[in-house]
Amino acid sequence: MRGTKVQGRFKIDFENKSINEGVVDELRDPVGSIVDWWVWDATYMSTNPTDVYDDTYDVSSQTPGKGRRWKDSLEVPVIMAQQLRGTNVMNERGWYTTDTLRLVISVADVERLLPALLTEPNVHIKDRIVFQGEVFVPTRVLPRGRYANNYAVVTIDCNQVNSEELVNDPQFLNFADLNNQTVTYGYGNGAYGTEPYGV
Repeated sequence: MRGTKVQGRFKIDFENKSINEGVVDELRDPVGSIVDWWVWDATYMSTNPTDVYDDTYDVSSQTPGKGRRWKDSLEVPVIMAQQLRGTNVMNERGWYTTDTLRLVISVADVERLLPALLTEPNVHIKDRIVFQGEVFVPTRVLPRGRYANNYAVVTIDCNQVNSEELVNDPQFLNFADLNNQTVTYGYGNGAYGTEPYGV
């Protein structure tokens, strides 16, 4: 008697491999792009907590050689990178608008480079992504194209980190808008508040 769930030669493993190859060969390689993905270094944070954050403020320490740390960047190939300019809705922060970025990445690339992204996306909530000279943070991970227990692609929504938010992170200082100023940490020689910060 023949079973009712016979799959023949096109089993899920075959389809999975075929879909991954098709996405990479037909979409990613011809028209895709590359982003630099910086993974948050949780180990450094747990072993050096007093070196990471400022003693008074909840920001990265400004002491030279200290501060928040990310691992060396990974080049992550993406099928599509769609940047939307100033799309944040005005809120209690006023006109503080930033760009948003939507990345579409092949599951094969995610499993190879960022394996926890599908199973534990919160592990990557402090990561940073650099695209076209701008820094973003991932805010939402959406696996898409489900078949059996697999997905074809992953969509990642990101928000831009404004340049003034990068001045305390040495690894991203070159992305901060410093208006060609020499940055020093703290106020100038004048009385408190009489000279601008960073001069």
